[in-house]
Amino acid sequence: MKAVKARHPNLSDYPGRYVAIDDTTDRVVADAASLIELWELIRDQNLQVSIMRAPREDEPVLVGLG
Repeated sequence: MKAVKARHPNLSDYPGRYVAIDDTTDRVVADAASLIELWELIRDQNLQVSIMRAPREDEPVLVGLG
């Protein structure tokens, strides 16, 4: 069985924005105000990334099953 590595990308510069995170370096390689806009950037640049939304400072971060 392969071990799972926890990822800790720094998202503090992108509050409330959608970000594309490089799968090997965990660096943000693109960001956008909407998911559709980000998807177009990823598609146009043919990036291999993970997508997530960076939380705002005043927004609670929910973890787990609820």
